[in-house]
Amino acid sequence: MRSHIRRVRRRAAAAARQGERGMTLLEIMIVIAILGMLAGVIVVAVMNQFENAKIKATQLKIGNLKSAVQTYYTTVGQYPTQSEGFRALLNPPDGLKPMLEGEPKDEWGNVFMYFNPPKQGRAPFEIRSKGPDGQEGTDDDISSQKSSS
Repeated sequence: MRSHIRRVRRRAAAAARQGERGMTLLEIMIVIAILGMLAGVIVVAVMNQFENAKIKATQLKIGNLKSAVQTYYTTVGQYPTQSEGFRALLNPPDGLKPMLEGEPKDEWGNVFMYFNPPKQGRAPFEIRSKGPDGQEGTDDDISSQKSSS
C-alpha cells in the first residue's frame, strides 16, 4: 500500500511539473524590449516637461527683470544705457538700494542680455535669454518683447 501511495504521489508531482513551463529566452527578450520602449517613452515625456518648466521659469525671471528696470526708471528718471546694462541695477547712482542681488542668469546658466534700444519691438528696452541652445539670435531665444510676463 505504501508503494502504491508513493507511485501516486510521484505521478501527481510529474503531472504538476509538466504543467509548469518556464519562459524561453525569446519570451524574456521580448518582455525586456517592451519594458525598454516604455521606459524610453516615459523619459522623453519627462524631459520635455522639464524643458518647458525651464522656459516658463526664464519667462518669469524676465518679467521680474522688467519690473526692476521699470523701478530704476521711476527712481532715477531714465532707463539704464546699453553699456550700463544690469550693472546699473546692481549699483544704482546716489547711494540707492540695489534692485538686483547678483548678475541675472537664465535657467541654463547664461547671463540675461539687456538692449537699449531694443533689437525688436517698440518698448524702451529689451531683456533677452539665449534660450535652451545658449546661442544668441536663434529661434529659441526668449525675449521680453515676446514674453507673456
